[in-house]
Amino acid sequence: MVEPNRVGGFPFHKADAEQRKKDFSEVQQPYSEEEVMKEAERCLLCGTPVCIDACPVLLDVRGMNEAAARGDFKTSYERIRETNPLLGVTARCCPQLQGLCEDACVLRWSGQPIAIGLIQRYISDWERKSRQPPPSIAPDTGKKVAVIGAGPAGLAASALLRRYGHQVTVYETSKMPGGTAWYGVPDYHLPKEVLKDEIEQIRVMGVNIKTSVTVGEDITLSQLRDENDAILITTGSKDTVKLDIPGINLKGIISGYDFLHDVFSEGVDDYLLSPKYDLGNDILVIGGGDTSLDCARTALRLTKGRGNVTVLCLQPETRLHVDPIMLQEAKEEGVKFQFLGQTKSFEGDSNGHVTKAVVNKMTVGHSDQSGASHPQAIPNQEFIIPCSTVLIAIGRGPNSFLQKRAGIETGKRNAIAITEDYKTSIGGVFGAGDVTSGETLIVKAMEKGREGAQRVHEYLMGLESSHTSFYEK
Repeated sequence: MVEPNRVGGFPFHKADAEQRKKDFSEVQQPYSEEEVMKEAERCLLCGTPVCIDACPVLLDVRGMNEAAARGDFKTSYERIRETNPLLGVTARCCPQLQGLCEDACVLRWSGQPIAIGLIQRYISDWERKSRQPPPSIAPDTGKKVAVIGAGPAGLAASALLRRYGHQVTVYETSKMPGGTAWYGVPDYHLPKEVLKDEIEQIRVMGVNIKTSVTVGEDITLSQLRDENDAILITTGSKDTVKLDIPGINLKGIISGYDFLHDVFSEGVDDYLLSPKYDLGNDILVIGGGDTSLDCARTALRLTKGRGNVTVLCLQPETRLHVDPIMLQEAKEEGVKFQFLGQTKSFEGDSNGHVTKAVVNKMTVGHSDQSGASHPQAIPNQEFIIPCSTVLIAIGRGPNSFLQKRAGIETGKRNAIAITEDYKTSIGGVFGAGDVTSGETLIVKAMEKGREGAQRVHEYLMGLESSHTSFYEK
């Protein structure tokens, strides 16, 4: 076991780096029951719990810890399930130390914050073994709602709408619901049986999820409007940011998002039986976010840990927008990093396959009037990175398919334009999540999905002026 520096009162266990980089088994290892109870006991049970305020879905961290500390995992589960239908997912995927619950824990200023994510993970795993009844559902309202997109925003929204007593049908274009959580988060970080189980529990609540149905192609938005009292669009991010530099069309240069989708959409075990990509030995990943780390660590595993994987980042390490734990794990596994580098061009062989990237060496520039500084190329400081495959992960914009098909008003980067109450330009149609803003964290997409669902409920029940919350009734 590897025991890196980590939050909490106990070492944060991880699988051995040399072994884990050869397969897709889960890296982070759970706390024992004794460790969970002792860790929860460290919670100060603050009168004004800022950890809850820092959670996008307002998870009852204080209530979870109070019950877990005395071994009452049933109550602990009930308290945090109240606002979060994807407990096991967010426990694993939230970067808790980056402006979220653990970052806000008051104990961080005097030592180590509570290991909230690990406690939450234990509680969610406990529930999978000790099945609990679904949350309470209000009497049937007679209202029907269609949710378009079964990613984290759509799943969170549909669960809340169902709790309000509405009949909810979710339409998903892929074979499996889950969105980015399904095809964009590798199994070593989020085992798919966890996600599948939590989606099934949303179905148990009475949410109807229809997969392999593309709204705007298999069924029109107008048809859904005729069949439902309201519609909520939560189709997420999909339109990738592309590089426009010489050599970009060479073979072996792949969208990192397409790469992850191809590996995980049908299940990684199925992919390994018939791999689509021959990555070669020198794999270059371009990008400075969590997706670039996912691409690099997935590529390393597809080469059984033998590949030479390098991540090229425009920014210095101190400015990366990544989960620090994921960055540490990637380094432990042997992923290399080249900071302050910007690709200038690609070169290939006689068969049109990429062989090298020409990179500008960068420096952090002077601050502008706003106080921000941007990397600038250092003259005559180019260098070469050999590559047999290039994975590009430099960002995604909103999925623009449906708004183009249905004529919905858009804003920046074809995001669906919405009002403060989440209404689109079409009557009875609302929008929420990444499709209205661009790529964000899973838990923040869930936050916006729930807020959009709340506005839909108020619209359906004539409560738009009062903004009554389900949890204030």
